[in-house]
Parts: sequence; C-alpha cells; structure tokens
Amino acid sequence: MKKMSTHEKERHYFEMFRKDYLLPPGTIIYYDKPDVILEGERKIGIEITNFYLEKGELLESEQRQRDLRDAIISDAQRMYEARNKKKIEVTIEFDKANPIRGTRDVVQKLVALAEQIKEYKTGQIGSHIFQNIPEVSYVYLCAEECATPKWRSVQVYSGSIMSRDNLIRIVRDKEESSQQYKKCDSFWLLIVVDFMDRAQDQEIQIDGFGKVESDVFEKIIVYKTTFPHVLEAK
Repeated sequence: MKKMSTHEKERHYFEMFRKDYLLPPGTIIYYDKPDVILEGERKIGIEITNFYLEKGELLESEQRQRDLRDAIISDAQRMYEARNKKKIEVTIEFDKANPIRGTRDVVQKLVALAEQIKEYKTGQIGSHIFQNIPEVSYVYLCAEECATPKWRSVQVYSGSIMSRDNLIRIVRDKEESSQQYKKCDSFWLLIVVDFMDRAQDQEIQIDGFGKVESDVFEKIIVYKTTFPHVLEAK
C-alpha cells in the first residue's frame, strides 16, 4: 500500500471526522495553514494534528523506535542470509524499557543469535540465550525452512489515558504557529488520535474532562478514529 503524504493523511482524517461530527453548512476547501477551510456563513479554518503519546524528537518515542525496529530486523535478516544457507524465521519483541540507541550493535547481536539458534527446534527461545541484548524481551524461532522467510517484530502495548498536560502542550504549540494561517472568521483545532497507530493509541476521557482555554481556537476537538470518540475540549 502506498504511503500517504501529510496532506493525504489530513484529508483522510477529516473525511472520517465529518461523518462523525455535525459541521456547519458550507463548502469544504482543503488548504494549507490551516489544513481545511469551511466556507459558509462564516469562514472557519480548521487545523489538523495528531496526538502522539510522546514527542517525536525523543529517541525513545514509539514513532522513532518502530522505525529503528523495522530497520534492525531487515538488516539482521539480510546479513544472516548472506552468511548462512539455512533459512529461518525469527519473531522478536523489543523491550520498551530499554529503547534502541545503537542500531549496528543490535543488528550484529541479532545475527549472532540467529546463527546460534538456527539448529534449535521451533519454539520460544529462553531469555538467558539473548541476555546480552537488553533491547530484546522475546524471541520465537520457526526452524522449518521456507522459500521466503520473513523476520518480524511483534509488540505488546498497554493502554493509557489521554494526558491533559500533553493536550495543552499541543494546543500551545499550534497557537504559536497560528500567525501563518490564512485569515478566517474563527479557527478550530482538530486533534486526531489514530486508533491504528500505537504511537497515538490512548483512551479519551470524555466525562469530567477539564476544559482547555485558548485565545486562538474557538473549538478544540479531540477525535479518536474507528470507535469514534469525540471530545470537545473547548
């Protein structure tokens, strides 16, 4: 499946949102800064952003770690197969408490592990076998040879409740960039929690949630896809 651009994602999220939330009558115009303009009795500019659990610039954030995991597994499989005739499949769970920091070292250790266990029977590998790889918490070996083996990562996630402090941080960040928006009668901020993205998935507290004030945004709406859940935080 083709990877969507930022603008394609924003349009995708808004098309879902407008099915679950009653908008004022008007014409939808997809724009940039803000991302959507609703031309009706009033011109409403709608800025769209995602609600990540952690800041993307943090190395330990899920959005950074998942890319590192994918790259490490791909490199380790390629390096193993270049040096070994026996093709195996390995499933790995990485330890969130020990985020990946050096990819080359982890790749080399995974290759050495695969070479060590390639003659083992199919099944879970004891943690003492890979205790020198603190970034890894679980390994499963499929020893039966197949034409196109695929090494993969599986992760177990625990749910979390939406943080009001993080919501306020997102609002303040968007307020700072609002000077670049096209002039409108009012602005809304649509904050999307993508249920399918583990870097965002969190429970939205709707009842009893303390409202968030803003001098820029007339409405602040948190929208969780799939369910759908909608919280008007202002």
